[in-house]
Amino acid sequence: MPRRKSGRISSNHCRAYHGDMKELQVIWAMLKRTGMQRFLAGFALFYILFCFLIQITDPAVQSFGDALWFGLNVITTIGLGDYTVTTPLARILVVLLGLGGVLMFAFIPGVMTSYYLERVENKKDETLNQFYDQLVRAPELTDREKKAIAEKTRAIRKKVGK
Repeated sequence: MPRRKSGRISSNHCRAYHGDMKELQVIWAMLKRTGMQRFLAGFALFYILFCFLIQITDPAVQSFGDALWFGLNVITTIGLGDYTVTTPLARILVVLLGLGGVLMFAFIPGVMTSYYLERVENKKDETLNQFYDQLVRAPELTDREKKAIAEKTRAIRKKVGK
Protein backbone atom coordinates (compact mmCIF):
# COMPACT_ATOMS: atom_id res chain seq x y z
CA MET A 1 0.00 0.00 0.00
CA PRO A 2 1.52 3.37 -0.96
CA ARG A 3 2.60 5.57 1.91
CA ARG A 4 2.94 9.30 2.33
CA LYS A 5 6.32 10.88 2.85
CA SER A 6 5.63 10.79 6.57
CA GLY A 7 5.51 6.99 6.43
CA ARG A 8 1.81 6.78 7.24
CA ILE A 9 -0.81 5.20 5.03
CA SER A 10 -2.99 7.85 3.41
CA SER A 11 -6.65 8.07 4.36
CA ASN A 12 -7.68 7.58 0.72
CA HIS A 13 -5.90 4.24 0.64
CA CYS A 14 -7.51 3.24 3.92
CA ARG A 15 -10.95 4.09 2.52
CA ALA A 16 -10.22 2.12 -0.67
CA TYR A 17 -9.07 -0.91 1.33
CA HIS A 18 -12.06 -0.60 3.65
CA GLY A 19 -14.34 -0.39 0.59
CA ASP A 20 -12.82 -3.53 -0.93
CA MET A 21 -13.16 -5.42 2.34
CA LYS A 22 -16.75 -4.24 2.67
CA GLU A 23 -17.49 -5.50 -0.85
CA LEU A 24 -16.05 -8.92 0.00
CA GLN A 25 -18.10 -8.99 3.19
CA VAL A 26 -21.23 -8.14 1.21
CA ILE A 27 -20.50 -10.90 -1.33
CA TRP A 28 -19.83 -13.45 1.41
CA ALA A 29 -22.95 -12.40 3.35
CA MET A 30 -25.02 -12.62 0.18
CA LEU A 31 -23.63 -16.08 -0.62
CA LYS A 32 -24.45 -17.23 2.92
CA ARG A 33 -27.89 -15.62 3.03
CA THR A 34 -28.96 -17.04 -0.33
CA GLY A 35 -27.45 -20.46 0.40
CA MET A 36 -25.32 -20.08 -2.72
CA GLN A 37 -22.11 -21.14 -0.96
CA ARG A 38 -23.67 -24.51 -0.08
CA PHE A 39 -25.18 -24.74 -3.54
CA LEU A 40 -21.78 -24.14 -5.20
CA ALA A 41 -20.07 -26.67 -2.93
CA GLY A 42 -22.85 -29.17 -3.62
CA PHE A 43 -22.60 -28.54 -7.34
CA ALA A 44 -18.83 -29.08 -7.25
CA LEU A 45 -19.37 -32.47 -5.57
CA PHE A 46 -22.18 -33.31 -8.02
CA TYR A 47 -19.92 -32.38 -10.95
CA ILE A 48 -16.96 -34.43 -9.73
CA LEU A 49 -19.15 -37.45 -8.91
CA PHE A 50 -20.93 -37.39 -12.26
CA CYS A 51 -17.66 -36.97 -14.17
CA PHE A 52 -16.28 -39.96 -12.28
CA LEU A 53 -19.41 -42.01 -13.04
CA ILE A 54 -19.26 -41.06 -16.72
CA GLN A 55 -15.61 -42.13 -16.85
CA ILE A 56 -16.31 -45.57 -15.37
CA THR A 57 -19.50 -46.20 -17.38
CA ASP A 58 -18.29 -45.22 -20.85
CA PRO A 59 -15.18 -46.55 -22.60
CA ALA A 60 -14.92 -43.45 -24.83
CA VAL A 61 -13.90 -41.33 -21.82
CA GLN A 62 -10.59 -42.90 -20.83
CA SER A 63 -9.27 -40.77 -17.95
CA PHE A 64 -10.68 -38.68 -15.13
CA GLY A 65 -9.13 -35.59 -16.73
CA ASP A 66 -10.99 -36.39 -19.94
CA ALA A 67 -14.18 -36.83 -17.91
CA LEU A 68 -13.70 -33.43 -16.24
CA TRP A 69 -13.10 -31.81 -19.64
CA PHE A 70 -16.17 -33.53 -21.09
CA GLY A 71 -18.22 -32.51 -18.04
CA LEU A 72 -17.13 -28.88 -18.45
CA ASN A 73 -18.29 -28.99 -22.08
CA VAL A 74 -21.63 -30.41 -20.94
CA ILE A 75 -22.38 -27.99 -18.07
CA THR A 76 -21.39 -24.94 -20.11
CA THR A 77 -23.35 -26.30 -23.11
CA ILE A 78 -20.30 -25.73 -25.32
CA GLY A 79 -20.23 -29.29 -26.62
CA LEU A 80 -16.92 -29.25 -28.49
CA GLY A 81 -17.43 -32.83 -29.67
CA ASP A 82 -14.12 -34.14 -28.29
CA TYR A 83 -15.96 -37.05 -26.70
CA THR A 84 -19.24 -38.79 -27.36
CA VAL A 85 -20.66 -41.11 -24.76
CA THR A 86 -22.00 -44.35 -26.15
CA THR A 87 -23.56 -46.33 -23.30
CA PRO A 88 -27.16 -45.69 -22.23
CA LEU A 89 -26.19 -45.15 -18.57
CA ALA A 90 -23.51 -42.61 -19.52
CA ARG A 91 -26.04 -40.78 -21.70
CA ILE A 92 -28.47 -40.54 -18.77
CA LEU A 93 -25.66 -39.24 -16.56
CA VAL A 94 -24.73 -36.64 -19.19
CA VAL A 95 -28.34 -35.43 -19.42
CA LEU A 96 -28.51 -35.07 -15.63
CA LEU A 97 -25.13 -33.31 -15.57
CA GLY A 98 -26.31 -30.93 -18.29
CA LEU A 99 -29.50 -30.13 -16.39
CA GLY A 100 -27.45 -29.49 -13.24
CA GLY A 101 -25.19 -27.15 -15.20
CA VAL A 102 -28.12 -25.20 -16.62
CA LEU A 103 -29.59 -24.88 -13.12
CA MET A 104 -26.26 -23.74 -11.66
CA PHE A 105 -25.68 -21.13 -14.36
CA ALA A 106 -29.28 -19.91 -14.03
CA PHE A 107 -28.62 -19.00 -10.39
CA ILE A 108 -25.67 -16.76 -11.22
CA PRO A 109 -27.70 -13.80 -12.59
CA GLY A 110 -29.98 -13.96 -9.55
CA VAL A 111 -27.04 -13.85 -7.18
CA MET A 112 -25.43 -11.01 -9.12
CA THR A 113 -28.69 -9.06 -9.02
CA SER A 114 -28.98 -9.65 -5.29
CA TYR A 115 -25.41 -8.43 -4.81
CA TYR A 116 -26.02 -5.30 -6.90
CA LEU A 117 -29.25 -4.44 -5.07
CA GLU A 118 -27.53 -4.87 -1.72
CA ARG A 119 -24.71 -2.55 -2.82
CA VAL A 120 -27.23 0.08 -3.90
CA GLU A 121 -29.09 -0.26 -0.60
CA ASN A 122 -25.85 0.02 1.40
CA LYS A 123 -24.82 3.12 -0.55
CA LYS A 124 -28.22 4.67 0.11
CA ASP A 125 -27.98 3.85 3.82
CA GLU A 126 -24.46 5.28 3.98
CA THR A 127 -25.59 8.50 2.30
CA LEU A 128 -28.58 8.81 4.63
CA ASN A 129 -26.37 8.22 7.67
CA GLN A 130 -23.95 10.92 6.54
CA PHE A 131 -26.84 13.30 5.96
CA TYR A 132 -28.33 12.48 9.37
CA ASP A 133 -24.96 13.05 11.06
CA GLN A 134 -24.74 16.45 9.40
CA LEU A 135 -28.28 17.33 10.50
CA VAL A 136 -27.50 16.38 14.09
CA ARG A 137 -24.48 18.69 13.96
CA ALA A 138 -26.46 21.46 12.19
CA PRO A 139 -25.97 24.08 14.91
CA GLU A 140 -22.19 23.58 14.72
CA LEU A 141 -21.91 23.69 10.91
CA THR A 142 -20.39 26.62 9.09
CA ASP A 143 -22.41 28.54 6.53
CA ARG A 144 -20.37 26.89 3.79
CA GLU A 145 -21.21 23.40 5.08
CA LYS A 146 -24.91 24.33 5.39
CA LYS A 147 -24.88 25.59 1.79
CA ALA A 148 -23.27 22.33 0.62
CA ILE A 149 -25.98 20.31 2.40
CA ALA A 150 -28.72 22.47 0.86
CA GLU A 151 -27.23 22.02 -2.62
CA LYS A 152 -26.91 18.28 -2.14
CA THR A 153 -30.53 18.10 -0.94
CA ARG A 154 -31.75 20.07 -3.97
CA ALA A 155 -29.80 17.81 -6.32
CA ILE A 156 -31.23 14.68 -4.73
CA ARG A 157 -34.79 16.05 -4.79
CA LYS A 158 -34.35 17.02 -8.44
CA LYS A 159 -33.02 13.55 -9.20
CA VAL A 160 -36.02 11.80 -7.62
CA GLY A 161 -38.46 14.29 -9.11
CA LYS A 162 -39.75 16.13 -6.04
